[in-house]
Amino acid sequence: MRGKTKVLVVSVLLLASFGYLVFIGMREGSMFYLEVSEFRAQAEHLDGRKVRVNGEVVQGSVAYDPETLRLAFTLKDPKGPERLNVLYRGAPPDLMQKDGVTLVAEGAFDRKRDLFVSRRLLVKCPSKYEKKEGAS
Repeated sequence: MRGKTKVLVVSVLLLASFGYLVFIGMREGSMFYLEVSEFRAQAEHLDGRKVRVNGEVVQGSVAYDPETLRLAFTLKDPKGPERLNVLYRGAPPDLMQKDGVTLVAEGAFDRKRDLFVSRRLLVKCPSKYEKKEGAS
């Protein structure tokens, strides 16, 4: 009987540990996906939390320093006037060279500096198969 109790206790501990690791992994891996206007509306509640923000790069706002690998730019909401300043450390994505490119910045908001600090940039490419406006 004593051996069965040990096996049961070890099994429960292993199952609880596994459940805890899954919970922590899901919490760390999940994040909000917001447009710039949605982000601005919720910014005070998202200070320091990991989020993804989608927007268009404002023409002429891109500043890149190749010595420090510091990339600064402004995202705008395609449907409104809201803007968000973004700082990224690393080489800019190749597809970011075009004006008006849409991208997703993944990172956290620093409310004190009113700056979104991005750890990852994902350039959204328009599909080649979309029908152009005015085409029949």
